[in-house]
Amino acid sequence: MAGTLFSVIDILRTFNTLWQMRNPDKRGAFFHWRLIDAAGNELPLPDWMTAMQSPAGGRKTLRPSQTALFVPGVQMKSVPDLNHVLDQCSEELDCIARYHSQGRVIAASFNGPVMLARAGVLNGRRATVTWMIANWFASSFPAVQMAMEGPVVVDGPVFTAGAPAAVCDLVVELIRHFAGEEMAQIATNGLLYHPMRFEQSGLNFPGISVKTRDSVVFRAKHWLQQHIQTPYSLERVAQAATASPRTLLRHFKEVEGMTPLDYLHRLRVERAKQLLEVTLIDLTEVMEYCGYQDASAFRRLFRRATGVTPSEYRRRYTMRVSSRWWRADEPGADERADDLIKSLGIEPDDNAGH
Repeated sequence: MAGTLFSVIDILRTFNTLWQMRNPDKRGAFFHWRLIDAAGNELPLPDWMTAMQSPAGGRKTLRPSQTALFVPGVQMKSVPDLNHVLDQCSEELDCIARYHSQGRVIAASFNGPVMLARAGVLNGRRATVTWMIANWFASSFPAVQMAMEGPVVVDGPVFTAGAPAAVCDLVVELIRHFAGEEMAQIATNGLLYHPMRFEQSGLNFPGISVKTRDSVVFRAKHWLQQHIQTPYSLERVAQAATASPRTLLRHFKEVEGMTPLDYLHRLRVERAKQLLEVTLIDLTEVMEYCGYQDASAFRRLFRRATGVTPSEYRRRYTMRVSSRWWRADEPGADERADDLIKSLGIEPDDNAGH
């Protein structure tokens, strides 16, 4: 499945951009890659795929543990068809076993873990595979400890993902392994779906049913999403939801498992995280954009939600934009800062502070 390989490359390219934003003083890219055949020889890419080429340069000498082999899945019509394909892949299986014995990280997705199992890489290890062949896989490779509880399973230097769509999660785990927890969190923020960030952006889709749009909880959530900076008032939210405060509280807890105020705090913390990641505005402005007037309350709520203070979160996860963007003496600095904040879906709330 060549598409999976190119998805991996796209994700690595995006991460390299995030890494360079985080480390503007360092030259070169963090990740480099190449496509290889069963003998380990690099395969050239056609001219029309030059954008997929690995960045130039890079370290010439790497320890095996600093490298990874990614094994994509293969097209199959059935389990017998898959076995037939793999019976013709003895050289590829030898390559996987050889790379593993050298101490390299091995990763695979979809039905790719079958190749790892046949190469002996998964013996005694936990792994996952596509649900389509999970029962057959478990009976065919009893030495493998099946783990189907999540999209990605990591066991030492072996990484497996069951669904092709989980390849992004798989690469994030590889980033965590090679680049560390902080860069993995930055990659997660930049690459993976965040429900709370989607909700606080104020975007809506026509696919939501009329019944949902007409519900008390939907109206309350929609109002809160549009008024993150507005001082909280249960009566005001209930009025927007066309319900009594008591009815709103009951329905909101039943549907969301929290109060409207708890939900608002989650939206505010998520907005604060975004601002801390991609802007250099001071903490007072961050606090105001998130609807807080009390600095100590803001820090307490933020730490309760994230485990760290706002300052520590910025230190760990900021994507460092050039300070020239924020210098008051640079022409257009205010406009650039406003544009960046607006790009996050954040607009000034006319009701803020009232």
